[in-house]
Amino acid sequence: MRSAVGEGSGPPDRKEAMTEEAMSARLRWVSLRARRGVARVSRVAGHARHEVLRRRDLEVLSWMGEQYGAQVDQLEVLMGCGPRTVQRTVARLRATELVRTQRMIVGEPAWVTPTGAGLAACGAGFGVWRPRIGLLAHVAAVNDVRLHIQGRAPGTEWVPERVLAKERRAGEHLPDGVAITEGRRVAIEVELTVKSRERVTAILDELTGRFDAVLYFCALGPHRQLSELAGSGRWPALGVRELPAAAGGDRERRLR
Repeated sequence: MRSAVGEGSGPPDRKEAMTEEAMSARLRWVSLRARRGVARVSRVAGHARHEVLRRRDLEVLSWMGEQYGAQVDQLEVLMGCGPRTVQRTVARLRATELVRTQRMIVGEPAWVTPTGAGLAACGAGFGVWRPRIGLLAHVAAVNDVRLHIQGRAPGTEWVPERVLAKERRAGEHLPDGVAITEGRRVAIEVELTVKSRERVTAILDELTGRFDAVLYFCALGPHRQLSELAGSGRWPALGVRELPAAAGGDRERRLR
């Protein structure tokens, strides 16, 4: 399967100077559901926030809410700016109690997660995510994949896992996201570890029956396995890619 989704290599250059308008244009890639909620809120928890918040702030909050959270270097890619601009934005959001920051692992970028007030400000109907060490690598890798697709197919709508979970029927496998492009619904899976062949086969049978295509982004081990399965010809709509370059370096290197 060949598609604009997932093609190319490496994140966009986040160090180029960008105007306020250009940054806002890049951030408009949040899902349609979140975009509808961005304009609704002028007050949060009884305190006026509109004096200090910009629309771009709300869009960043919405993106992070959809993805659970983000590392600060991923926000540089999302916003298309350098670390100082991100630091100022995060500091402003933290001062108004809309985000919290945590350094979870020594040597890795800090995590930024919306608070309950931050989620309410952007109209997101999600609960507050509490980062757990065992989930960080996967959440970070899904973020990298979304940023990768976002940078190469900006007209694509992304339906995040948190929205899919609300719509899932009992027993259905939940992909890490769905990319909707040119009227086609592509299930996105991010795989960091090798699953049993039986389990992967069952997932592929289900997803290819529900979606127009399935696209896996894989670490080295599962990439070999998924490539072999794709080569069998049983799932013509299956695509397999390596993990994109992480925002601040090689994600697989961070996993070692």
